[in-house]
This record gives sequence, C-alpha cells and structure tokens, in this order.
Amino acid sequence: MGIDEAKDKAAAAAGEAKEGLGGLLDKAKEFLTDDRIDDVAEKIKGIAPDSVDGHVDTLAAKAKEVND
Repeated sequence: MGIDEAKDKAAAAAGEAKEGLGGLLDKAKEFLTDDRIDDVAEKIKGIAPDSVDGHVDTLAAKAKEVND
C-alpha cells in the first residue's frame, strides 16, 4: 500500500467517523429537550444544597442555548 492510498483510506475513515458523530449529536439533541433539561435541573436542585441552585439554573439555561 502506497502512502497516497493510506492517506486516502485514513481520510475516508475520518469522514465516516465524523458523519457518525453528527448523527449521534442529532440524536442527543432530540433527547435533550428543554423540558428534560428542566427536569434534570430540578432533580439536581432537589438533592444538592440550596447554595448551588443558581449555578444549576445557569447551567440549564446554557444547555438550552446550546441545544437550539
């Protein structure tokens, strides 16, 4: 196998991996709806000390922004 052929195969494999990750990210975005993010945030706030509630809310808001 020549160097050019190896480079082509490596590039093709990288492209397939990137496509696979894109599909995985799409599925994650479908799963992580704003309602689910809110549910998780409320569960965390239910077991964590009240002093972190503001941080949890901030993190939930950022997660919603990223998910849009």
